[in-house]
Amino acid sequence: MSLPIYQLINIRSIQVEDLKSLLNREINFKHPVALSLKLLPFDQQTALVGLIENFFATNNLSYKYPYPVYLLMDQEKTITRMPSVKNISELPRFFAKKETKMNVKESYLFNKNTLLQQEIMNADAELIQSNIDRFGANHRKVFDLENERLFYRSILNQVIKVKKNG
Repeated sequence: MSLPIYQLINIRSIQVEDLKSLLNREINFKHPVALSLKLLPFDQQTALVGLIENFFATNNLSYKYPYPVYLLMDQEKTITRMPSVKNISELPRFFAKKETKMNVKESYLFNKNTLLQQEIMNADAELIQSNIDRFGANHRKVFDLENERLFYRSILNQVIKVKKNG
């Protein structure tokens, strides 16, 4: 039984054949992946980021779930929508290797997680992402309306206070 820890993949060339062997439909189903573009020249990193994003888009896959795919590169984060970092130390520590054994509860959760991974294989990534975006937009609207209600409530309280005091 293997824990979901980062799999670091060093990409050494921008050749399509090499990329086809690295990128497959199940790249992030069993563990999080960190694709290191650091061995490539600066300008080739930009091109490769586009190819990687294109792979996920054309295959209707998500680079966010079940486990995230991180890009380790020298480029700015603004050139991609994928999660990216400049150093390995900047990767989230949640998936870092732990030295302890799993207890019974962790083992149970790991087995449950394995079943959920199999279910996600058949999910439509674009549909799920649109549902998540719609859910977030609705909650953002509720948050803004609540802030507006609190603002009007504070004005009303001040008006009532002024009327009472004359």
